[in-house]
Amino acid sequence: MMLFEENYKTVRRHSTKLQNFMMDVNVKGRMVTPAVTRFKRGLEDDASRLQTVHGIERVFQRTSRWIERILIVAAFIAAIYVFTQIALSIAHIYRYKPMQTVISDLHYPIFKIPFPEITICNQNRLNWQRYEEAKEKFLLAQHLTSHEHEEIFRRAVNAYDTMRFGHFQSVKELTKFQEGSSELLQDLDYVNLTHVVEFMAWRCNEMFSHCSWLNATHDCCELFTQRRSQKGLCLSFNTIESKEGALKHQQDPYYPWSVVNFGDSNGLYVRINIREDWHSPLSHNDKGILVMINEPYVWSYIHREIPTNTHTYISIDAFLRTHHINTRFFSNDVRQCIFEDELKNLFYKSLPNRQYMYENCQAQCEQEYTMEFCNCSVDLFYPPSIFPPCRIKDLPCLYRNDEKLKVFEQVGETDFVKFSSGGMYCPCYMNCKSLRYLSDYRIQNLAKPQMEQNGSEIELSVYFLWSTIKVYQTRPIYTFIDLMASLGGVAGLCVGSSLLGIMEFLYFIIFDISKHLLVYLKTIKKSKERGTVDVKPKHIDVKECL
Repeated sequence: MMLFEENYKTVRRHSTKLQNFMMDVNVKGRMVTPAVTRFKRGLEDDASRLQTVHGIERVFQRTSRWIERILIVAAFIAAIYVFTQIALSIAHIYRYKPMQTVISDLHYPIFKIPFPEITICNQNRLNWQRYEEAKEKFLLAQHLTSHEHEEIFRRAVNAYDTMRFGHFQSVKELTKFQEGSSELLQDLDYVNLTHVVEFMAWRCNEMFSHCSWLNATHDCCELFTQRRSQKGLCLSFNTIESKEGALKHQQDPYYPWSVVNFGDSNGLYVRINIREDWHSPLSHNDKGILVMINEPYVWSYIHREIPTNTHTYISIDAFLRTHHINTRFFSNDVRQCIFEDELKNLFYKSLPNRQYMYENCQAQCEQEYTMEFCNCSVDLFYPPSIFPPCRIKDLPCLYRNDEKLKVFEQVGETDFVKFSSGGMYCPCYMNCKSLRYLSDYRIQNLAKPQMEQNGSEIELSVYFLWSTIKVYQTRPIYTFIDLMASLGGVAGLCVGSSLLGIMEFLYFIIFDISKHLLVYLKTIKKSKERGTVDVKPKHIDVKECL
């Protein structure tokens, strides 16, 4: 009895030993199996090493009370819930709204960007004074004397006088000849209408009477060169799409040209002769010009119609939009653009030998759909390509598919716009570095004496409105490093943990508990095989022993 009392006094000084002692001597009158004891003690020892996840080790301490354990577990669950909500919010932004556009420069000087390409087209693209010469040059002798063949040739050439892509109504007259006798159109299949149009197109000295650049007078034919476009053959300033412009771009490092200041004295001024007497007698359209203002390297852009006998002031503002290099990690449908060097990209489509631009992708897609509908391409509207050019017999097909060639469905429009059956669908994304010109047109009528002296004419002034532009940059809200830093900061705030702490906690859950559970199950199995049973000794009251 004295020995038992001394042992009790000894273990009483050490709570852990007392608890171990009490586990061996069950106060409830039932002997606990040694396997359960070792299982609990092993978990307690391993849990005591969880120092990086605050409070968890106290849940498994033998001296902790149940109320303390419940409060710690409840606080831990609440912290995990808060962490999960914040982490899901960050993950949603990273997945669905990963980028933001900010102003990176408010005062980007205009001399760092090129002056826009100015393309001018007469509403009637052909000088009809050269028609008789063209007829003798491009028609065979037997067709020159045939009234029907000559009439078809005349109607076909006249169709190109006002034709532009998506507007093939001028070809309507040829459908009547095809319905009557398609052999007549087939007979003229040898005529290359692109060569005819190039021969009859306006020369720069026929259209322009005066040109000045940067307030200095220049020869108009030195400033303007003939180029193809989706509006037909036009005359263009500061372009690299013509042979002369491409050669100048190679020889002059400052071409396309730029300006250092704003205002009408630091831009382009031209006086344009309309010469209505030289127009086709079959064309009864409104007279004037078409003006396109676009970035160099862009094939063509939307136009603006300018009426005759006016002085039009075109003031230009611009902005430059770029994408940060880190946006490359996102897909095209997320960043909504394509870098010009992504040649292997699934959505990369551009005109031959030209860098990726949204307009170039659109133009190439238009050619492909024209091939699909009519098995040819109107090569006058595009640079030389592998597509066969449309002949006279193919023009009625363009008219029949005119409505389809007007419809251009862009990426993402289906959810907002209902399209009719047919049309063109081209998944063209914007280029990730995009310069945009914003044009403001102010039109004034010319004085009557000046109009009577010179006939129908147009004066045009193009200049920058400001000396600086804005630069926008699209960048990721979270890169992968930012994402890890944010999640780590939230984890430290909510549960006071780090990546090593989380790994340690997961190691305890996955490996430590599994290890002790496996040992426990093996021990129970061996006990059953030996036939060992729990012993139920007589209840021992410690106080009675004392």
